[in-house]
Amino acid sequence: MHFYEYHSHPEVDLEGMLSTLGKLGWTGACLVCKSLEAIEQVKKALEKAQNVKLDVSFGYKIETPQPEHVQKMARKVRKKVELVFVHGGDLEVNRKACETPEVDVLAHPELGRSDSGIDYIMAKLAKEHDVAIEFNFRNMLLSSRKTRSDIFSRMMENAQLVRKYKVPFILTSGAVEPYDLRSPSELMSFGRLLGLSPKHAKLAISASMLEENRKRLGGKWIMPGVELE
Repeated sequence: MHFYEYHSHPEVDLEGMLSTLGKLGWTGACLVCKSLEAIEQVKKALEKAQNVKLDVSFGYKIETPQPEHVQKMARKVRKKVELVFVHGGDLEVNRKACETPEVDVLAHPELGRSDSGIDYIMAKLAKEHDVAIEFNFRNMLLSSRKTRSDIFSRMMENAQLVRKYKVPFILTSGAVEPYDLRSPSELMSFGRLLGLSPKHAKLAISASMLEENRKRLGGKWIMPGVELE
């Protein structure tokens, strides 16, 4: 099976990130940046990199405190990158991300919160608009003691919601530097700890979401299940 790391940041150490991803057993990775300019810079660096065997895609992360900007920004970049992320945490930003079909992933909705960041209404919206909820391991990695326990508890609440309402989700390292990365088996174990089934944990690190979006960027895609011959 092909394993895809959906959320890693290339700005600090691109070559180290790519090398470590390969060693850990990933087939591909989405390199996530906060601007189109940064994406272009990484693409140029990739052209010079040696022996890159990974399937590399690019994601744009929308980071805004103003919910009304989410849809506008998502529409602006939708046809320029494979994946569109929204930096979660703010409740209204989380809600707007869940109801915006141009968004692919709501990243770490529980970040910095005293609750899980989504409720059953948002879960239903995310399901309706095919927005994946992210379970980001780095948030656990960089926390300790009670803070880690609290984060894990909020993630478990969100895991219950995605199970109950059949919301798409992904498991990610959320890596900023190579040592943040985790192997596919470690992320699947993380998913099982959250109460997610082995089957769905494996699907959460498959390339299925990316493959669908690449069809959309190919010019023949009209809507799910309908393509030009």
